[in-house]
Amino acid sequence: MVEPDRVFFVRVMREWISRFTGKIIENFEIHLSQPMGFAGDIMSLTEFATSRQVKNLVLDFSDPIQRNLSQAQQIIRDGLLRCRYPQKNELDVSHLFFNLLYVRNLTVCSFFLQVLQDCDDPMALHVSMKTRHLVMKTNMHANDFVGISIFLNSCPELESLTFDLVTSSRFVRAPSPLVIDPVSHWLTSKSYECLEKTLKVVKITKFRGSSNELHMLQYLLRTGCVMERVDLYEAEGLNHNQKRWVLAGVEEVQQNFKRASRHLRITLHNA
Repeated sequence: MVEPDRVFFVRVMREWISRFTGKIIENFEIHLSQPMGFAGDIMSLTEFATSRQVKNLVLDFSDPIQRNLSQAQQIIRDGLLRCRYPQKNELDVSHLFFNLLYVRNLTVCSFFLQVLQDCDDPMALHVSMKTRHLVMKTNMHANDFVGISIFLNSCPELESLTFDLVTSSRFVRAPSPLVIDPVSHWLTSKSYECLEKTLKVVKITKFRGSSNELHMLQYLLRTGCVMERVDLYEAEGLNHNQKRWVLAGVEEVQQNFKRASRHLRITLHNA
């Protein structure tokens, strides 16, 4: 979506919500790639949705164009966009985060997970959200891990957790000084209330058996005391060697990962 189209789209949405007279909204989705320059609009749209007791909210700021770019093309594109947009996070992430407290079904993207860690004290965002069903669109990059932990910490009533894996999610954002090692992050992460009391179902779509996926799974199995199901949905279009990698990963999970729940069933769903 080119810039004039994005501006027009946001203006239409602002006009629409100003005329909306209903009291309850079933579904509300915001899909706006590269949201720099639209912080106030995003805040207004989110506040509108939550004020209407939205039942299903999707915040997706990912860039679908990047999924079709080679690594070299992505680097060039990122460099051009960094020249266009200042390297600062103008979105009041903490304010946006607190607007989500009463959303029962929530979907967030990797961009949102990453900018959460740029707050002065990310884990201080801990508040009791009412979210029961959470979907996180992520490529399981280490930059997403703090955001994932923040949501686990803030959702004490969480019942189902879905990781919708994306193959590429390079975002224009100020580089974080925080360097995260995936192994030590999940090995040292504490358990949270939802993992001890409420989380029963974990789903991973487009599962490839990568090391970051397995480190995160190992943590969830080790701390998920009431977990009943882990459903792994194999990514489509894998070649023979990639499928073998998936099977090896699942075998590692089944045979070697410690489980806190005695009633856990792990299932691989073939593409």
